[in-house]
Amino acid sequence: MRRNPVELLPVEAFEFTRISVPFFGRTVHTISGPEEMKAVLLDDADAWRKSPLVIRMLRPVLGDSILTAHDDSWRRQRKALQPGFVKARILDLVPAMAEAADRVSAFVGQASQPADVTPALNEAALSVIENALFTQAKSFNRAIMRKAVEDVFEGLGRTRYSDLLPLHEATPRLMGRKAQRARQVLRKALTGEIAARRLSGDRHEDLLQLLLDARDPDTGGGFSDNDVRDNLISLVAAGHETTAIALTWALYLLAIDPETQDRAAAEIDSVLSGGPVTKESIAKLVFLRQVLEETMRLYPPAPMIGRRAIRNTQIAERQVKRGDIALVAFYALQRHSRYWDNPDAFDPDRFSPERRPTDPWVYRPFGGGPRACIGSGFAMTEAIVILATLLRDYRFAPVHGHAVNPVMTITFRPEGGLPLYITPRQ
Repeated sequence: MRRNPVELLPVEAFEFTRISVPFFGRTVHTISGPEEMKAVLLDDADAWRKSPLVIRMLRPVLGDSILTAHDDSWRRQRKALQPGFVKARILDLVPAMAEAADRVSAFVGQASQPADVTPALNEAALSVIENALFTQAKSFNRAIMRKAVEDVFEGLGRTRYSDLLPLHEATPRLMGRKAQRARQVLRKALTGEIAARRLSGDRHEDLLQLLLDARDPDTGGGFSDNDVRDNLISLVAAGHETTAIALTWALYLLAIDPETQDRAAAEIDSVLSGGPVTKESIAKLVFLRQVLEETMRLYPPAPMIGRRAIRNTQIAERQVKRGDIALVAFYALQRHSRYWDNPDAFDPDRFSPERRPTDPWVYRPFGGGPRACIGSGFAMTEAIVILATLLRDYRFAPVHGHAVNPVMTITFRPEGGLPLYITPRQ
């Protein structure tokens, strides 16, 4: 578990849908079937909370934000942010996404070969989320912020032996000095953005404005500056990290499958004719979307999440006691032999209109139920724009002999980065 929590998944999790074992006086249920996941994430979602370990890992940085809050606090924050992620608003951001994609494409073209694509993809994704959050940031240095996010989650994401103890979520989990310094960098920069907006009195159509305008329908009270700051940190971290990782895995899979890469590039050439991605062209990049969907089936950015039962309940007609833990294994579900033919193969045509799964619960790259990822549409649109731009300009090939090892910290990334050979197409 310290090395890579995904290695906890036994082979049976890819053949059966639930495995229950006793652990420190309670039962841990590893679930990898659609019926079981629906039971936990949707049917009786109020009976389950995020595991105490996850809360203890995230709360020192994210406070009581949308990713860590429960009950009324979570509902209030979700309602405040939801208008920022409607489809029309996302499509309005496509020009900014295309500009960020062009910048990262130029940067990639200047890199020595082979090049690790991970930093450039992080930079592009962070540029996009910056625009969505602030419109015009005044003190947001992307390089510094990206490094701070990496340092924070590197320090928090590794499992410790003490994490195996059944501790309450309020039990402090100490941060290392490096992570503490990084947290301070994030807080200072985002507090500066909040103060500058309040001082100027300017209004912008961005997520910061949504948080500043949000009001509790019962009390009329708004978010404190700390609440706004912690939600901004959550959106910065989750909003760029997961997208960048999905793009990294997509480039890897296309690099080792040149025929699929050629097919995706041909569609891009036909739709874009060498120009930028526009909001009108997003819907026409059908096969490219399938590539990304298949990528996230094989390498879901969050391969496994934990939930704790706060009262007696059921998982697919099986009794579960208060205090039990559910390990919701999306990675096993999406490579499950019962639901997928040749489950470990890369086959984007699984998501063609003719073959797309009819049961929505066999494919959950963004989670499910009321706490499903609020930014799923944003992330998919952003990923299409950036991947289309890179495949418009370059071909990608693997570095033979380089071992690619997927490791879960908080997200699911290739250990040590991902070097690829990159050559211009034109």
